[in-house]
Amino acid sequence: MKAIVYNNPWDIRIEEKEEPAIILPDEVIVEIRATGICGTDLSIISGEYLARPQVIIGHESAGVIVEKGKGVDNCNVGDRVIIDPTYYCGYCDNCRKGLRNHCLLKSTTEAGVSIDGTFTRYFKTTQRFIYGLHDNIPFEQGAMSEPLSCVLTAVKKLAVTPFMRTAILGGGPIGLLFYMALKQHGIREGVIYETSKNRIKLIEQNNVLSKGWQIAPEFIPQKNQYDLIIDTTGSLLEKSMLAIADGGKISLMGLRNNQQTINPREIADRSISIIGSIDSQDTFKHAVDLINSGRLELEKIITNGYSLNDFTTAVKDLGCDVGTRQRNNNISSLKSFISIT
Repeated sequence: MKAIVYNNPWDIRIEEKEEPAIILPDEVIVEIRATGICGTDLSIISGEYLARPQVIIGHESAGVIVEKGKGVDNCNVGDRVIIDPTYYCGYCDNCRKGLRNHCLLKSTTEAGVSIDGTFTRYFKTTQRFIYGLHDNIPFEQGAMSEPLSCVLTAVKKLAVTPFMRTAILGGGPIGLLFYMALKQHGIREGVIYETSKNRIKLIEQNNVLSKGWQIAPEFIPQKNQYDLIIDTTGSLLEKSMLAIADGGKISLMGLRNNQQTINPREIADRSISIIGSIDSQDTFKHAVDLINSGRLELEKIITNGYSLNDFTTAVKDLGCDVGTRQRNNNISSLKSFISIT
């Protein structure tokens, strides 16, 4: 089967890989129909996020079950399903403390990073990590359960209230999913800051934001400006500290490497909370239920679709140019998908 394979930074290729086979009774094989291109995928390609050489990348996926082990009792061949790609063992110290998103086996079991992922036709997992996708929901929307569950985990940790003055830094897929999740928690007003003119244009053209929410091109911090700041870029903590109100909360989800300087005394003196979050922690089922409800209007942010053969074009349209080995802000899509047929 054809697959997108990471070899080294900026060295990704379409290669032939062996199709997976059922070995254990709880295993299922999913024929992938759609896989979303994630910021992590772009960071793997550029060398900013470590992955195992020769691994198939990709992890945000939905598809159809084509084979299952004799012990699988929660799904059938032909079922439309969503894959939870974040494996957890359930018995390590972190899992037993409820930190399944930090399972101690994660470094050797992470789909699309340390084990083969889903930018290919077939993917093997177990029945624990399969969720049903309603017939009326497109595979592309179903595949957004994984990033949405990560956002819901962060929102849960923030304990948001409806009256928080809110800013979201970054108008990419994660920023827009935060907007949708915060609306579900009663936050009806806020500002999304996005530096890409193309992204701003797409957000406005697709009428993504509801009344009360705005899009702005530049984050210029002012004192006591926001009670809640969501930094999806991973590079705006210093500016966020200038804008956060006393008692405010800053959420960090971006995985870009950089160094910033803040005064720890200010965190204590002003009762500021800086909260990091990664992956999904008891929120994947909530994300699946929200997506199956069809009320999030995800179709407004899914803008580009590509075939497996067009992968380098797809990531270039997201500002990751394999040809020049550079990342840039020349972005012409909100959420992009690879369709496997």
